[in-house]
Amino acid sequence: MLILTDGKPADIDVPDERLLDERLLIEDARKAVIELGAQNIYPYCISLDARVQSGDDDYVRHIFGTQHTIIDRIERLPEQLPKLFMTLTR
Repeated sequence: MLILTDGKPADIDVPDERLLDERLLIEDARKAVIELGAQNIYPYCISLDARVQSGDDDYVRHIFGTQHTIIDRIERLPEQLPKLFMTLTR
């Protein structure tokens, strides 16, 4: 499963105030990734989050482990996607 994201997890459509806590959202996303793995579905994340460029990529690593790539500018996506696809399908 290829996941393309532009930032940290968010859940604005749920009225529960506790879910607005950033750490809970990150842990919820991590749990979903683990549950997918248990079903032999292996997610890989491409992050386009501008904050990650400054080294704030801990949340991506926490959710996806080593199964992620950070692309520093969206303009580079068309150039990077074929390379990434070739790497993932070997």
